[in-house]
Amino acid sequence: MEDFEKLGFRCGLEIHQQLLTRQKLFCRCPSGYRNDKPEAEIIRHMRPTLSELGEYDGTALMEFKTKKNVIYQLYRDNCCTYEMDDTPPFPLNREALEIAIKLAMLLNCAVVDELHVSRKQYLDGSIPTGFQRTAIVGVNGWVPYKKRKISITHVCLEEDACREISDIGHDIVFRTDRLSMPLLEVITAPDMRNPLEAMEVNALIGRILKASGLVRRGIGSVRQDVNVSIAGGSRVEIKGVPQTWMVEKLTGIEAARQAELLAIKDALRGRGITDKTIHGEKFDLEDELRPFRIPVIEQALARGWSVRGIKIDGFAGILNWPLQPGMTFADELSGRVKVIACLDKMPNLAVSDIPDMAGFTPEFWRRIREKCMCKHTDAMVITWGPAADVATAISEIKIRAIEATRGVPNETRQAFRGGITGFERILPGPDRMYPDTDSPPIEIDSDFLKRLRRGLSDPAYKVEEKWIKSGVPARIAEKAVVSPMAEIFDRLIVLKIKPDIVWSALSILGVKANEHIRLMNGELEAVFIAYRDRKITKEGLYGIMRSLKDGKVGSIGSEIEKHAIVSITDGKVQDAVEKLIATIDNGRFADVTEKINYISGRIKRQFGSRLDGASLAKEIAKRLQ
Repeated sequence: MEDFEKLGFRCGLEIHQQLLTRQKLFCRCPSGYRNDKPEAEIIRHMRPTLSELGEYDGTALMEFKTKKNVIYQLYRDNCCTYEMDDTPPFPLNREALEIAIKLAMLLNCAVVDELHVSRKQYLDGSIPTGFQRTAIVGVNGWVPYKKRKISITHVCLEEDACREISDIGHDIVFRTDRLSMPLLEVITAPDMRNPLEAMEVNALIGRILKASGLVRRGIGSVRQDVNVSIAGGSRVEIKGVPQTWMVEKLTGIEAARQAELLAIKDALRGRGITDKTIHGEKFDLEDELRPFRIPVIEQALARGWSVRGIKIDGFAGILNWPLQPGMTFADELSGRVKVIACLDKMPNLAVSDIPDMAGFTPEFWRRIREKCMCKHTDAMVITWGPAADVATAISEIKIRAIEATRGVPNETRQAFRGGITGFERILPGPDRMYPDTDSPPIEIDSDFLKRLRRGLSDPAYKVEEKWIKSGVPARIAEKAVVSPMAEIFDRLIVLKIKPDIVWSALSILGVKANEHIRLMNGELEAVFIAYRDRKITKEGLYGIMRSLKDGKVGSIGSEIEKHAIVSITDGKVQDAVEKLIATIDNGRFADVTEKINYISGRIKRQFGSRLDGASLAKEIAKRLQ
């Protein structure tokens, strides 16, 4: 972790958690997912609009370059004219507002006294309106972490976006079932000092939200974005991290990537290369490439595509500079071309620093460099595709090269397997936010807040702290606090039973835990009391849990009786032990322990979980002596 401190590592989190409501945020459609065949489709094209100050957001302009056909898959019963931007928003969902305020309180935020809805531009097509409605609910919160406080700058209530189904070329397909579901966004300050802290704080906030019982659970219900920078670098947002454990690896690799980008900047400056010295001369190369019979180029020419190259002044040795595991600066160029020019069939370019890339040859590069009058310090990039897309690609390659002379560009990146990332879009700026004139302010008075606070349970970290003080291992406390079994676990650990046995037994119930906790109520507690009082064995306790899970229990009392411990002094047990000792061949065992285990196993087959294994082994050992 010392290396990250030297780098000046800083990380902030944005956690997006769906709220457990019956309806969506700005309409009365039901919340929920659909995986059956859509009932209709519509197509839209997005274009940027001016901000309140008469300026365009850079991200919106970048998305406009992609010229996407945005296709929306619709369902009749959970999508309406509001989602398709054909009617104004309904009044904000009060159930969602109450949940959002409760969660802001659990995060120690100061709740706003008046809620104002704003519009946040999104031109990637994920929201048909081209903007997301969002509102700040709380500010200046905190969560405890390692004897210090991690600041929560904002907690926002906003509508969720569509689910992306596919993105191929200029066609992107979204499903609208998730669209406008209520979503809580928790934004921290960049207080995390290394990747491990980023992961642990992310997990802590996640437990606070889940333990509340007010949020949705399962795949797709929570998404986290992480913002990373190092000293001399810039803020880079890694979007849509799917699982908490990935935060540590992704942020560590991003910090290393930024360090390499700063090293590239220094190397270019040492060569006298700045954003003013890169001219980016362009070349049409179809005729030069035909004789070399390079497969990807032959396919491009057969389709009537354009093949063009760009000379990047002073960049020799930069394009093969390693940035991430298995990735170089050439991949930075490729990512931009893939997203903005929509040249997404890989490989989509070749570079002179990697002579055999995409099937090219050193001989080819020698000829091309001569034709394009490259100095030994210059680099060449070649790309291919439809003429308009190639023109966009060449322009983006030059822009990315210019950015390299300045260091780390502000951008949003996608999380991939292995902890690496790829370009997604330019990082949005303040010009994309403006007031929503369709939504009136909502007053939040003190009486309303008092009512909500009265019904608020303790945050997860306080419950965990209480449990750990009572002897519950931290690893179990962290799992139990977010489980449906938290309430019954809290009641059971006061019975002076080992917490790991309580947790293991409850875990057997699995997804049916809620059902049994509700129906059995105090009766479920009776099973654990029977174990504590040595009326049933541990195996008997687990056996009853399995029967409960399978729905094979008539009553708890009869089930306890069925698994009641048989005493070692019982005549049937004594007879069985004597018979086995008398009949087994002593020569078949290596030592007495093996002999005891064999006899114990045979006896327990007859009496099942009703015999205490430790007591039985002692009795057999005594008999053998």
